[in-house]
Amino acid sequence: MRRYLMMGLFVSFTLHAQEVSNRFEVEAGLVATRNMEIRGFNQGNATQDWSKSGPTLRLEYWRTKQNDWNYGLIVQPLSLGYQDTLKSDLSAKGKTFRSGDRASLDYQFPTVRLSANKPIFQSNDGSYLRAGGSAVVRYAKVGLSSGGQSFSDTNLIVVPLINIEASKPIGSGYSLFTRSDFLPGISGNIFLDGLYDIYFGVRKKMSPTNDLDVGVRLFFGGYDPKKADDYANRIFFNSLVVRYSF
Repeated sequence: MRRYLMMGLFVSFTLHAQEVSNRFEVEAGLVATRNMEIRGFNQGNATQDWSKSGPTLRLEYWRTKQNDWNYGLIVQPLSLGYQDTLKSDLSAKGKTFRSGDRASLDYQFPTVRLSANKPIFQSNDGSYLRAGGSAVVRYAKVGLSSGGQSFSDTNLIVVPLINIEASKPIGSGYSLFTRSDFLPGISGNIFLDGLYDIYFGVRKKMSPTNDLDVGVRLFFGGYDPKKADDYANRIFFNSLVVRYSF
């Protein structure tokens, strides 16, 4: 009897281990600035048309279980340096920067997030939709220098986001894949005053456990405190990336 009990426990443990898997995903590519907006209270966009590109890297770990919750840990640094001419006066943090002056901007926006999602829809062809949420620890640094003066502003907050993941097979081992986190703006502009991290790509199944993606990541949002001596910051970055999952 004891032997059969031990065999039953072993089979149960083996089946459970087969259901749960650990996945690592590495994303690399080129990020470009589509919009960098910094404006003072009731002032124009001082950094209008400022542009910068640079390398991007994103690391993800996922603990996955079919027909159940998936849990992920995602780390993505973001740091870009800009140099251009101020397009408008900017009064913020006790300093006034003048339109037409040369300026440099150190912009950092690294994030660490915990994500979880579960199946909402599945079909026989392999299509699926998963939904859940993410908690994003966001550090932001804005360092502006111009005309012999400067300010450096930092901010660390935790932001709750909606998480969506979906896949649609298109044949020959290829599928359309998306995984996105977002929080619409509640007061103000639904897009510009929210936070969106959206990925769309084409995924190729390389082996039973390995995938290769090529796609586009859009990262945009911002905030506007609408207070004197403070500034609004709205961003839009787009990236062309390659992802490898194993």
